[in-house]
Amino acid sequence: MGRGVGKILDNILPGETVLVEYEAYSSPELFLELLRAYSEQRGKVMLVDDVVDTFSEYITRLKLMGFDVDPMLSASVIKIGGSKEVGNVRGRLEVDKYWLDFKYYDLVYAKTVSEEPALNPVLGIYKLFGLSSEHELIRLIRNIASFVGRGSRIAYYFINTNVVDAAAPVMLPFLEEISSSILRWSREGRNYRLEVVKACEEEILGESVVMEMRKIKEGVL
Repeated sequence: MGRGVGKILDNILPGETVLVEYEAYSSPELFLELLRAYSEQRGKVMLVDDVVDTFSEYITRLKLMGFDVDPMLSASVIKIGGSKEVGNVRGRLEVDKYWLDFKYYDLVYAKTVSEEPALNPVLGIYKLFGLSSEHELIRLIRNIASFVGRGSRIAYYFINTNVVDAAAPVMLPFLEEISSSILRWSREGRNYRLEVVKACEEEILGESVVMEMRKIKEGVL
């Protein structure tokens, strides 16, 4: 696990806010599965922020691809909106409270994680961009920026760039600026590529790893 995806993830530090950019056809659930395998192999806690049932969508697609999803379903989950009971749900928030004031999220998060820094994938937050005013979007950016440097987690914000470009194109440059690292997940034929386009650690800046589906299923990092 020293030279591929594992090397990249090993060099992302507690307190980082990482943007995971992907296009609609690139199956981002596969990168979530890699994060899960990494957390298991490294003995780390994974906590999923599930915005409006996006986690359920990821689980369904992984099943259809032939993955064993039971290990993923054991992950702790904070539900933000939505109604589907998927994963080990540890806390709930209404969309408006999470969206407008992160102090409510802080209270739920503090009750959910241990002292060990958690890997914290945030799924589906981009779905809310088109429903929000310019003032609310600016406030969201400020709230996300306030989490950068908090050593209790490494946050991975999964962002569908096609949706953001259509619904709120100003958001992506803001998110890219405030994020400490940016990963780009893409599909190339039958393979998948993870590229580091921004990083705190110079060692991984510009790194690019190509993976076969078979290797992802085997948890080879």
